[in-house]
Amino acid sequence: MPDLSIFPPRLAGLRAWVARRAPHRLVTVLAFGLLSAAAGCGHPDLSQEPGATAGCEAPGPGDLDPQPIMLPGRRCAACHDKGHQAGNRVWTAAGTVYDRPDSPCNSGVVAGAKVEIADETRKVLVTLTTNSRGNFYTSEPLRYTGIIVRVSKDGKLREMQSAMGSTDCASCHLPGGAAGGRVYLN
Repeated sequence: MPDLSIFPPRLAGLRAWVARRAPHRLVTVLAFGLLSAAAGCGHPDLSQEPGATAGCEAPGPGDLDPQPIMLPGRRCAACHDKGHQAGNRVWTAAGTVYDRPDSPCNSGVVAGAKVEIADETRKVLVTLTTNSRGNFYTSEPLRYTGIIVRVSKDGKLREMQSAMGSTDCASCHLPGGAAGGRVYLN
């Protein structure tokens, strides 16, 4: 039986799962690799990433846990870029969809929205779906000179009016920012 004390306590459920399947050596090796990768992802230090907060209030409970639902409304690319805190998971596009342009970061998110990222000719490069905290992100290589993003759900649709050169959505989409407010669908 392998020594499971090396797994972080916050992953106790996964630790128990590995323990039950420890006789299966391949499962143990794979689980150890996944846990080792997860253990290296500590809580982000937003003070170390200029502009990461994107005009947001303090993070809510669990918002700093490295997971797909973390830190809605913040500038994902401030950390998820080479040489930064989450440089092992680089996003080529990321953001959060809200129900109104002046929404606070920690509430008013739209889950299950379809997000299409298109080039300047409106050719769709990637289609994503927002998670339970309204976040969307991709590491898919995106080749473009300008992008247009289209967000839709339940018959509602919003589309950028002109092509922009950045896929770091919260760098412009924040109250008082260049886009005048959050990415929203209402």
